[in-house]
Amino acid sequence: MPVRFTAAGVAALAMVSAASAAGGRPKGAPATCGHQSLARFQPSARDLVVGPLTLVGAREYAPPAASATFGGQKYPALVRAGHRAVVEVVRSESRTASLRYADHRGAEGGRKVTDGDRVVDFRSCSRAKAGSSYGGRAATFWSGFVLASRPRCVHLRIWVDREPTPRRVGIPAGARCG
Repeated sequence: MPVRFTAAGVAALAMVSAASAAGGRPKGAPATCGHQSLARFQPSARDLVVGPLTLVGAREYAPPAASATFGGQKYPALVRAGHRAVVEVVRSESRTASLRYADHRGAEGGRKVTDGDRVVDFRSCSRAKAGSSYGGRAATFWSGFVLASRPRCVHLRIWVDREPTPRRVGIPAGARCG
């Protein structure tokens, strides 16, 4: 029996293929409501804010010695209640940088790039279950780390909620972003 495709089916297949070829939203290690930490944060100019995602202190230049000593830099991650953010270290930097936030990884342990994930999928709690806040707004908070094998600007791609394209940012983890 011959297979027949409708115009809508062909168009949908083409869109999926194009997204895959263009490096669409990657699947990441989960950071979920079940593994949140609890704290209250006040907004600061030092924070990197991308839509509902905040990496506390990630706009501030971290000296190379700190990055070299600790294997990266600690940046608490918050996502406002009811939102989602997928954060990816760009593929070209995956041998020298990673993210250590996901549920299957504890906050303690190794501080080598191989101990982290290239992609983390931050899924916040609902407003009723979010145990933290950022500027008085309900948020889910994960303690975590941006790992770097050497001082560098760590380049990230961040997908917010259902946005089809990522936002691009850099974190000055021991080297300024240009």
